[in-house]
Amino acid sequence: MNSTEYGHHASGYRKPEATEPSHGFMSRLIFWAIVFAVCIGWVMTHTGCAHPIGNGLAALMGFGLVPLRLLCLVLSEAGVE
Repeated sequence: MNSTEYGHHASGYRKPEATEPSHGFMSRLIFWAIVFAVCIGWVMTHTGCAHPIGNGLAALMGFGLVPLRLLCLVLSEAGVE
């Protein structure tokens, strides 16, 4: 296989260009957005009120850890360290 013709190595792995998102960025972003939505949904429902420990963990994840993880994910993609 001619790597100049296809633009990637014979193994199929190609490093992303500077303007492209890194490999797996969108899947990680979607995963953490879903985790965020589930945590907020749990906190806002009546079921969350019936389980104070679960509600506390969901609030910690939804309002603290997940937004911080999303911020770090996007900033690392932008090149900010």
